[in-house]
Amino acid sequence: MANLEPSASERAAIVELVDGRLASAPGFDERSLDELLARVDAEAPQQARELRSIAQATGLAPARLLLLDGGLLAALTGAEVERSLGLYVDGPGGSVLAGAWSLPPEEAAHVELRPRAGGGLVFGLPGSFGLAGIAAAGHAVLANVLRPRALGPGIPGSMLLQRLLDAPRLEQARAAIEATALVDGRNWMLADGRVFFGIEQLGAERILTRVGPKTGHVHANHCFDPSLRQREATPRSPASFRRLELASTIYVQRRPISAAEVLAFFDEVEQAAFAEPAGRAQTLLAIELEGGVAHWRRCASERVQTTRFHTPLAHD
Repeated sequence: MANLEPSASERAAIVELVDGRLASAPGFDERSLDELLARVDAEAPQQARELRSIAQATGLAPARLLLLDGGLLAALTGAEVERSLGLYVDGPGGSVLAGAWSLPPEEAAHVELRPRAGGGLVFGLPGSFGLAGIAAAGHAVLANVLRPRALGPGIPGSMLLQRLLDAPRLEQARAAIEATALVDGRNWMLADGRVFFGIEQLGAERILTRVGPKTGHVHANHCFDPSLRQREATPRSPASFRRLELASTIYVQRRPISAAEVLAFFDEVEQAAFAEPAGRAQTLLAIELEGGVAHWRRCASERVQTTRFHTPLAHD
């Protein structure tokens, strides 16, 4: 299994989180989840087994746990959940892959950087397959939700995230994206300190939008690629465009090169982009790939926590 079994407190939180996601989509027909669960059983058996294990532990229907994937919920209902901003930089001290997510306070309170069975770490809500993570092999993966105009023929994006974290090398993680269709969409940001890939994916279509370890890259929740824009749901998120506009401007002015500077960059972007704190992405993660250190927090009122992890890239 990719993730460890939930504790008693996590089981209670999972039930609360699923109920909250259902309440955010009144009138939602849960039968569509049953159809998707059958697809997951066939195409992602490892993730399906883990989903059913969590369902048994919490007493929830396995299909309902799929709602903890924000990309799937957005694709099915149009809900703007897990709005985010991703950033990759390569500075004198090494490369940093980082993300900021806008989550309701009741969800953000449960976010953790959790160990994965078999090694590595996953960042996200209990019961979910995660927003980002660090592979035992040393590479890191971050995903920004994209919303397709029509549901794709594949699996939820967070399940593919787990496959990318299982990959023994970054190139094999990229190959898994090429081989796996989604039901929803993701912008994938993958890095190992030597190589960086930026990939946009909607359903079975994917485009490599950025490659190169020395190139800074910022992305939000809308497609850059013109061909994928034709397959993207409309109207596109105004918040995503606002977030990216401010991020691009401030990036040029500040040029953050360390994890601490990246975290400060996110806060500056969000404060400039959104007058109301409720609209800001305050759940943060910054991964120092060569240093083997992850910095993260749940919300703006909490201190940044530091988690060290083993990586073949680490140096003294």
